[in-house]
Amino acid sequence: MVGEGSGFRRLLITGATGFVGSRLVRGFLDSGISVGALLRAESSADHLDPRATILRHDGTTSDLHALTQTFAPEAVIHAATHFVGAHRPDDIVRLIRANLLFGTQLLDAMGRCGIRKVLNFGTSWQHFDGDRYSPATLYAATKQAFEDIAAYYAEAEGFSILTLKLPDTYGPADRRGKLISALLRARAEGKSLDLSPGEQRINLLHIDDVFSAVCVALGRACTNPTGTREAFALRGPETVSLRELVARIQRVGGRPVPVAWGARPYRSREVMRPWVGPLLPGWSADIGLDRGLTELIDTA
Repeated sequence: MVGEGSGFRRLLITGATGFVGSRLVRGFLDSGISVGALLRAESSADHLDPRATILRHDGTTSDLHALTQTFAPEAVIHAATHFVGAHRPDDIVRLIRANLLFGTQLLDAMGRCGIRKVLNFGTSWQHFDGDRYSPATLYAATKQAFEDIAAYYAEAEGFSILTLKLPDTYGPADRRGKLISALLRARAEGKSLDLSPGEQRINLLHIDDVFSAVCVALGRACTNPTGTREAFALRGPETVSLRELVARIQRVGGRPVPVAWGARPYRSREVMRPWVGPLLPGWSADIGLDRGLTELIDTA
């Protein structure tokens, strides 16, 4: 399944200690692919699969060039990101460094090493209002800005860049403290969770389906000609309201989830209906919401 038809045997993955990146690292290693895990100098590798080759960078472009040249991947999966739902002034520098500066340094290092296949991750939040670009948050704007920078490398240096735009993701070993984890913790501890009025609709994609999509995307990226830029949506089988999600967890888990509806207001640019963009060809999500939630509850 992994990269079927792609022929890639060495992959460099950024964000390898994150929720998405760590799942990709494990999946590719299980398939016999050599994986380089690119980490910041200060990042902990405690949750990283020990079979990966750890490559620590010091933040400079020259160091990224040296590491890329040494590991010599055939393609790069850029999963590193800094997510902020509603930014504060002190978030701005980290958003720019993680989502723009680092990615640009990486592309430049790749180009100087003759590596021009990139699989990138964007977000459905780049489309607040329909198909046109309309960022819901500053985070989403930085993801679009990186795509615009990557366009230069595609057109001027012949990179082949494929971007997968993610909805909300969930699954085991999620340490991010996002919605599903917070709801399951409230269920387990019996402590009320403050929520919005709950009418916004959410699409949830299981992390194993993200991995299967990346496998399909790598096969496509391998055959794309130089200078190709593509972007596709990923989405789970179901889109539900927040209220429906809480009811689903209660039904599947057989226990109430204490929440305080309306205790928090909607954000100023709350995404009430998720973007439904062009789906990655040849792929569809396999894990339904009931199955994914049941597995999480059973293993909690």
